[in-house]
Amino acid sequence: MRITVDATPIRPGHAAGVEAFTYGLLTGMAADTSCELRVNVLRGTLGQWRDQVPAGQFGWTEVAQPLRSDTAPGQLLRRWTPTRVRDSVAVRRAVNAVRQRSVPRQRGSDVTLYPFHSAPIGPGPSVVVVHDLRHLHAAFHAPGFAAVVRENMALASAVVVTWPHPYRETLRLFPEAAERTALIPTPTFQPAPAHASARPEPGLLVYPSSTATHKNHATLLEAMALLPQCRLICPGPLVEPEASRLLARAALPDLRGRVSFPGFVTLDELNAIYARADAVVIPSLWEAASGAMLEAFSWGLPVACADAEPLLAQLEFTGAEATVFRSEEPASLAEAVQRLLDDRAHYAAAAWHANGRLATRTWEAAGGDYLDVLRWVAHGRPGPMPRSAFASELNGEEAS
Repeated sequence: MRITVDATPIRPGHAAGVEAFTYGLLTGMAADTSCELRVNVLRGTLGQWRDQVPAGQFGWTEVAQPLRSDTAPGQLLRRWTPTRVRDSVAVRRAVNAVRQRSVPRQRGSDVTLYPFHSAPIGPGPSVVVVHDLRHLHAAFHAPGFAAVVRENMALASAVVVTWPHPYRETLRLFPEAAERTALIPTPTFQPAPAHASARPEPGLLVYPSSTATHKNHATLLEAMALLPQCRLICPGPLVEPEASRLLARAALPDLRGRVSFPGFVTLDELNAIYARADAVVIPSLWEAASGAMLEAFSWGLPVACADAEPLLAQLEFTGAEATVFRSEEPASLAEAVQRLLDDRAHYAAAAWHANGRLATRTWEAAGGDYLDVLRWVAHGRPGPMPRSAFASELNGEEAS
């Protein structure tokens, strides 16, 4: 089977969770040597992809794409363009039309995998991966992106959703796609090294995430003003326009020297941060599922998280225990952190327990589940859609 993976929406160092997901999935799929894998990536990024996905059997094609928001000029333009303009249907359609001209036609492929559902898919047999549907919700509505998602859902030969909460959302919003939609949970993106031995610095909090607005760093920084005994590190891509506002807030006297935004970091650097951390805080307003939460569990680090619906669903799915706070109330966040630190041993033990439920999940197994779906599409979708045995074992009612 000849598979093309269109990774052109992803610029290494800028795409956070979708980037880590794609690295892991490609590595897992490459374990099956019976498939021919071709990957389209942005021009100038091939070295970074090869560093993260060392398998030798990939064929790579570099594609030049204009009008990117993850370049320095694009970040500047994003900072000063009003959100209502940037997210409008007209602007999104125009940008996507220009970009699509540069995407090569997938000649010779049996099926194409699109790992990011908010970028347009092309013609032909296809599988699109849905991570979350926040752009279709009133609180996060982005008409341009919502239109792309709806078009992708209509065109895709099959849809894969990564976590139970967005899976339920997908079935609710797109019931017509139920028979071609599958739940395939991922492993932890960056689990702790086998030799990890955390030596926490008391009061050191970590929130690994991009600075996209819905990640809600703003509430976290105001909570830090109420936690003078704590320090905070926020590694992750610095996405405008929020990044400039957050850096300015962190420079004010009440936070100066206690809050840092180091930007995108390597895996070794991230592991060094986790090894020092006392706890992980997740204030996000919406996620498919929080990779930071799973990484915290793998390190045995206690977690304080927002009461966002997907995060609560993730706690339920993993059988986890965390201190939960009202997502847009700094005082509630500060109280949850204090409660966690006052009973750290209990919540650290809960993290280790939660990790046990997903620790056996590997990228090779996830890649195998994806290949089953890709083969189903390539062979003309004979019979029922393949389902992940792992999803069925952990949450049978979601995968049925």
